[in-house]
Amino acid sequence: MTKSEIINAVVELIQDSSAPMRANVGRWVNLVLDDIASRGLLHSLQREERATMLPGNGVDMNTGRNYDLNTDTDKVYKVFIPALGSDAALKKLSQDEFLNQMMIDGFVMTGKPRYYCIFGLKTLRLHPIPTADVAPATPTELQKLYVWKYKDPASLTENDDITEWKLKHTPCIVAGAYAYGARFDSLGDYAPTKMEYENLIVRMFHDQESDLDLAHATAYNDY
Repeated sequence: MTKSEIINAVVELIQDSSAPMRANVGRWVNLVLDDIASRGLLHSLQREERATMLPGNGVDMNTGRNYDLNTDTDKVYKVFIPALGSDAALKKLSQDEFLNQMMIDGFVMTGKPRYYCIFGLKTLRLHPIPTADVAPATPTELQKLYVWKYKDPASLTENDDITEWKLKHTPCIVAGAYAYGARFDSLGDYAPTKMEYENLIVRMFHDQESDLDLAHATAYNDY
């Protein structure tokens, strides 16, 4: 479905096609799609970026640590370095947690990167800073920094297609919007609404894992 079709389906479900309500629904759609995409469930919005890392010099705390990526860096959900094998995936920290880790380990500590954080919506920071063997001058593809992110749903036009989204997933938008709004408007309703929203997301994930076009098995009788 296109983004416009998703908005229209929600408008039809809530039976209010006024211009102000359609604008509200557009915001709901952005909010819920952003949440679902952050879980890696909207593959059509996913993007991959690679960066060549620089080794630290043991003096400057920024050399080898900071990487300015393209737009939507704040939409990162996976960072990894394939050459590190079982240690390839880096753990995301908040800025406060990242600062605390640097204070514990030392601000110019080098080694295999284990953590990352996003600073200023565009800069990806690593800790520890990579050593020369982790970040060689001429890296193989496996020795590069890989970043998986997703396109910001708010930046989509109404004609952009979100291939995973089906008409039957429309209630997920309504439940998601109400669940988020319930945090402020009706705290008593929040728990059950949030549970319903999460259940709808689970069902959506199950739909993606199942081949909906696969022929169903039918009983066979040989008379």
